[in-house]
Amino acid sequence: MRAPTVSDLDLRALLSLYGGAHGAWAPLMIGATVLGGGWAVFLLLPLLWHRPTRAFAAALAAGIVAQAVVVWGLKALTGRVRPWIALGLPPPLGAPHDFSFPSGHAAGSFCVAAFLVVALPAAWPKARRRAHVVSSLGVVVATVVAASRVYLGAHFPTDVVAGAVLGAVAGAFAGSAYARRRLSSRAS
Repeated sequence: MRAPTVSDLDLRALLSLYGGAHGAWAPLMIGATVLGGGWAVFLLLPLLWHRPTRAFAAALAAGIVAQAVVVWGLKALTGRVRPWIALGLPPPLGAPHDFSFPSGHAAGSFCVAAFLVVALPAAWPKARRRAHVVSSLGVVVATVVAASRVYLGAHFPTDVVAGAVLGAVAGAFAGSAYARRRLSSRAS
């Protein structure tokens, strides 16, 4: 299979956003990349053990697993080379060598953010403002994580956009399933 080509627009967008590991925003972007790297999923473990939050954490975990499987499959199908390799840029943190499309960091981060947007109002029906603030913060964090991948040269912009859309769909679907179950259990 031939690796997909990069459009001029995608390449120009990457080069205009790229700062690398020594750019002005590097500390923030490296921190965001670490946060969005998947290790944060271990924060779900206490929620899975705590009975009142178990259903919430299980639904979120299901969304995360679903998007990760789809990301893995799409990476294998597309075979797109990472920009730092294709353009001879300095390797980003962790020097990822797997395929670039779509961004797993963006997918995972937007999966969590979309899940929070959809599920928190059902989880916290008496704290709508708090649900809105927390879910808005989730969207901001997801956006910074996704941007970090382009800034550091780990992904092309279209990798990040595709990952964000894929993750948001998976998160919204999982959040909606959680909210429906939560609302139906309250009605009975």
